[in-house]
Amino acid sequence: MRIGDFMSPDPCCVTPDTPIQEVARLLVQQRINGVPVIDDQGRLVGIVTSGDLTHRLADERIEEREAWWKESYYRSPVRDASNNGPNRTSGRTAGEVMTRKPVTLTPDDDMTVAARMFLEHRVQALPVTEDDRLVGLVSRFDLLRCLADDPDCCNPFRADP
Repeated sequence: MRIGDFMSPDPCCVTPDTPIQEVARLLVQQRINGVPVIDDQGRLVGIVTSGDLTHRLADERIEEREAWWKESYYRSPVRDASNNGPNRTSGRTAGEVMTRKPVTLTPDDDMTVAARMFLEHRVQALPVTEDDRLVGLVSRFDLLRCLADDPDCCNPFRADP
């Protein structure tokens, strides 16, 4: 079974300048675990997940005495100063907290590839792209829907008809 047959086309998206509060509201309202971040040409530039925002909440709730080691780490000369990773603790926009260069699928990939990627990367949803443009999103729920329709859909040893 192809990803394109089970993905959610035209998923909810945000731009890099979308405020974190708006991203959180969208996740709650849509009952989703993540939202792709796209630029003004529709290219995928990242993804913000509920996990990214949970890190932020946990870090902001830690009392100052308990967080000294984090502050020391983030200001440490040992830490790679060129790290362009997400700023989960103090970022205010989707672009500041997003996971950059997320793992993606194409519509022609098989659902077995998605199943492996969900396990390997421990994610709840994967963006589906064509030529760096977001065309859909496939979730673990979509994988379950595939299994409900065809129990052998993710069997790599099945004989293709």
